[in-house]
Amino acid sequence: MRDLKATLSAVLQRAAAGEVITVTDRGRPVATLGPPLGAVDLQAAVAEGWVTPATSSGLRQVRRFAARMPVIDALAEDRSE
Repeated sequence: MRDLKATLSAVLQRAAAGEVITVTDRGRPVATLGPPLGAVDLQAAVAEGWVTPATSSGLRQVRRFAARMPVIDALAEDRSE
């Protein structure tokens, strides 16, 4: 933790760049620093091999069906049984 306090700006830059850093106190892990959740560099993930690019050009169109009753009526019917 002493090193973290002395180099906090540099450590945060490393975490922002995608590195996951484990903070220890007397050799015991106490925290993990890393990039914000949801922030993934897809090109880097593919290069590292933990993401596989899609192989098709998209999803098939789904055929729509006409409802025989409004959804609220179907829910009411289902709940009454």
